[in-house]
Amino acid sequence: MLRTKRALTTPLLALLALLATACTVDVAATTLTVVQAQEDGFFENGDEPYVAVIKWRVIPGTAGSASAEFIGNLSELGSGADDGAVLGIPAAMGAVDFENVQSASFSTLLNDGVVPELVGTVMVVMESDFTPWGTINNLMNDVESALQTELVAQVEPLTIAQLTDPQQVADALSTAAANVEAAVTPDVWDSILLFLGSLGNPDDPIAVGFTVWIAAGGPLGQLIDASLLSALPDGASGGVWANNLAPINTTMRFSGDGAIYDVDITATLS
Repeated sequence: MLRTKRALTTPLLALLALLATACTVDVAATTLTVVQAQEDGFFENGDEPYVAVIKWRVIPGTAGSASAEFIGNLSELGSGADDGAVLGIPAAMGAVDFENVQSASFSTLLNDGVVPELVGTVMVVMESDFTPWGTINNLMNDVESALQTELVAQVEPLTIAQLTDPQQVADALSTAAANVEAAVTPDVWDSILLFLGSLGNPDDPIAVGFTVWIAAGGPLGQLIDASLLSALPDGASGGVWANNLAPINTTMRFSGDGAIYDVDITATLS
């Protein structure tokens, strides 16, 4: 799976406008490309993939700020999709928005105790067979609960506002994001395999992806971007909204159980 980060820059006036207000972040999984179909036999020819998305957000050092929400609205993106098929992901399934995201610079951190908020998604890509949608919804609700538990444990206790060196802040935020990914992803995967393994001809889990986006400007944003690049492992993607309103586009690869899917993701700030 691909890991993509982008450092973003704009003129000083745009930076000041961004840092003066809360912002809205929109993250959308828009298309799924079947690079390699799993079902390529006589009786099962072509795949029926879908994407389960759980949105999350948390402010470091702020108790009660963590939240996670499974979007739902699951359906097969296509029927009998072969190699090379490009399938649109409905907004109801793949798009999430985060309103009033707390953005910060190093000066607002020092002077006002304002720290950058972390937002992101956990995406579970599946290939549909005969598992009822209600069963999958219940499973993803369990993933939602596990994710929120990790956010509370890994990020809410951080005392970022007490740090006085921007590199320390950048490293703490990036490490926190990586710790959430490291804790959630294997647990999600193991839970899905264990649960579906008890069913007859269940839906096939392909892979789990993790994204994280941080609204931070100036030198702090640049440091966080560099630190995030080194901290996040394969299977995770994200970026720092240093002060640019242009979309960030990335592609994440989901590979497993004989299938390879590429999912295009667009994140915008307003």
